[in-house]
Amino acid sequence: MHGQNVSFRFGGPITPMVKKLMIINGAIFLLQQFVNLFSPGAMESLFGLNHIGLIHEFRIWQLFTYMFLHGGWLHIIFNLLALWMFAGELENLWGSKLFLRYYLYGGIGAGLFISIMNYIIFNKYMANPTTIGASGALYAILLAYGMIWPNREVLLYFLFPIKMKYLVLIFGLMEFFGTLSSIGGQGGNISHIGHLGGLISGYLFIMYKRRGKIVRPVSPTSKKENLLGRLMKKIRLTKKRKEIDTRIKAKKIIDDLLEKIARSGMSSLSPEEKRQLEWARRHYYPERNDTVH
Repeated sequence: MHGQNVSFRFGGPITPMVKKLMIINGAIFLLQQFVNLFSPGAMESLFGLNHIGLIHEFRIWQLFTYMFLHGGWLHIIFNLLALWMFAGELENLWGSKLFLRYYLYGGIGAGLFISIMNYIIFNKYMANPTTIGASGALYAILLAYGMIWPNREVLLYFLFPIKMKYLVLIFGLMEFFGTLSSIGGQGGNISHIGHLGGLISGYLFIMYKRRGKIVRPVSPTSKKENLLGRLMKKIRLTKKRKEIDTRIKAKKIIDDLLEKIARSGMSSLSPEEKRQLEWARRHYYPERNDTVH
């Protein structure tokens, strides 16, 4: 996979699906803050991801809903900022439907990873943690961005220029070691497991589409070649359709005139009918060179 070496290019106009996701996340966050005024933690308890609730109480919806809740203003602001910075170009490249599938797959995949890891490995070290936030989906987006444009430079913490392939590698290592530190209960409030799960989910999705269509930006040259190919195909189809119509017309002329010849003989044909018969013969039997006299 080859990326374009374009420096500091991200963000830009908000694309349709990214805009919808930003509005949905923002609206749910405001609702979350309103509900917390009267019943603190109610939405987080019901819709946040908790492996005990998911597995033992079968709250399967939590795999979807947890990614639309956030833990505070900074949490949602940074997530929306990351969504704006990296997601728009992916939507432009893939289209809104495939982009949304990838976004949700990254979030749900991260949720499954969180639940499995918490239940099997970390359960004895943790006191039934609840996870909220879109970070798993955003880490999947970060991975895809880095795979498509590996040599593009971005500003790390808005200060330090770094190529995307190195940024993804650094973040991946940070989340890997952060996950290991969580084994001892030292992970803090950051879901390193979820971030790592988002990276893994995004990678698996892209490998599933490994024919390259999902991770290969379309160059202007490729667009022109595709357009030319479609144009040539259309021309060929039009020509073939015209040939078929001509043969149908020729067959009708031949059938009508042969019927007249059978009734009255060849001499009954007028000069114009003989010309029509010759024309029909040439177009219905183009491989023959003999003429009718």
